[in-house]
Amino acid sequence: MSTKFPERLRSLRRRKHMSQEELGRLCGVGGPAVHRWETGQTEPDLETLQKLAALFGQTLDSLCGEDAPPPAETENLALMTRAFRQLTEEEQQTLLAVGRTLFAHAFSPEE
Repeated sequence: MSTKFPERLRSLRRRKHMSQEELGRLCGVGGPAVHRWETGQTEPDLETLQKLAALFGQTLDSLCGEDAPPPAETENLALMTRAFRQLTEEEQQTLLAVGRTLFAHAFSPEE
């Protein structure tokens, strides 16, 4: 795993105003485990990494790799995508229809 993982995790946690204990509870571990991840002493297992990536709206690559974390806009898009997937098929179609209408209006030539 990247040597940048500990600092990325710490930065993402702080951006969400979470304590190590709070993050640990969400991942099913204690605060001391999060501390060890953030100091590079240990690394979380794959299942926990997936939870962390989902929680922070990151890909595993951006959380663990050498690339820069995605900007806030990408985090928002990831959040919206997860929410969209939780809708029923009918709700998804309704939302898409509304979105198409809004885009058509927003990008139509002014008369």
